[in-house]
Amino acid sequence: MTRKKFFNADNLLIAIALVSIIALVFTLVSVSQKMTTETLDEASHAINTQYQKLDNLLNLQLYGQKRNIKLSLMLLLDDAFAKDAARMEFYQDASNFIKYRDQLANIIDESEEDWYQRLKSLANQAEPLQNEVAELALSGRIEQGKDLLANEGMLQLDAFGQNIEDFSQFQAQQTHQLIKQARHNIDNTMQKIILLATLLVLVSFFFAYLLAHRFHLINLRLKSANDTLEKEVENRTQRLTQAQTDLLEKNRILEHLSTTDALTQLHNRLKIERILETLQFRYETEQRLYTILFIDIDFFKAINDSFGHHTGDLVLKDMAHCLSHTFTDNCHIGRWGGEEFIVILEEIDAHQAVLLAEECRQKIEAHDFPVNRPLTVSIGLATIEHGETTSEVIHLADTALYESKHAGRNRVTIYAKET
Repeated sequence: MTRKKFFNADNLLIAIALVSIIALVFTLVSVSQKMTTETLDEASHAINTQYQKLDNLLNLQLYGQKRNIKLSLMLLLDDAFAKDAARMEFYQDASNFIKYRDQLANIIDESEEDWYQRLKSLANQAEPLQNEVAELALSGRIEQGKDLLANEGMLQLDAFGQNIEDFSQFQAQQTHQLIKQARHNIDNTMQKIILLATLLVLVSFFFAYLLAHRFHLINLRLKSANDTLEKEVENRTQRLTQAQTDLLEKNRILEHLSTTDALTQLHNRLKIERILETLQFRYETEQRLYTILFIDIDFFKAINDSFGHHTGDLVLKDMAHCLSHTFTDNCHIGRWGGEEFIVILEEIDAHQAVLLAEECRQKIEAHDFPVNRPLTVSIGLATIEHGETTSEVIHLADTALYESKHAGRNRVTIYAKET
């Protein structure tokens, strides 16, 4: 009788329902674990791919910078072996650049194709220019190479760096979005599972506790993974920002080196020629006068022969100091070559220019140079007139300088046209 009551239809249905609930609970746990693992694996794979893209982008920018730095060394170094080593590193950096570019091409998706094509187009534009600068450096055309690198190479590198920075920021945003989406997917999965589990485990708080505990562990794993990924993204972003800052600083140094005479710290010939182009344009459009002074140290070769080139260098530095303290307003001072200096005076007529030149000559004659003899200079000057070009004014000032030397040196001569 007892057995019949125990195995009646109600008890059997209850037993079947209980077993079914238990089976469904364990099935639910198994499925939830699989879904969570798959979601984490997919998110991890996508995020790892994003980090590979960021890594390739960082290396593209670094090797692009290194190629320009090696070009700068090839243009600035005098030692043939050091220049050759820079050349070899320049071409090795090109191989590394291509390697990381190809790696990036293999992992980008369709939404990033336009970004990649823009980077590839900029790289294709920069490569011939960099090779041309390298050829100029190897053929000894240093000033032409410096000018090409400073005027066009740096602009292309800046544009390339800006595109990489924009692409990197886009990648960082994509990574944050992937992390957010992964969390959202896990949260949705957890919410659905918890809802179903709650409905199924109403008959047993024990089963509910087991499921809640399991899901809590899963959430902890996801939070830990998310925190790690966010820190890694922040570190990568900081490194990329620092690399961009370093590149800008190196560009500033390169610009200074390419336009400054290393010994006297005055403008070099390339910088002076750029200034003259600007002043010539102002004269032609606004009739703003300018005057060119050529200043040459008298008997400078004798100083080098008697006291050595080191003392000669000290004399050139002192001369630059004297010129900088004599010509202070609306002027540009540079070293034209050897012991010859050039001063460009803006918006000043020939008479005023002669007075300033004579004042300069007297100051230099009275200056105590690091040699046991007085030093003098010969000065020739010419003022721009209607119809003249920059080259013609330079020639006229040089002719006036020759006349100063021919007349006995230590004097100022202004070019006067024959009438």
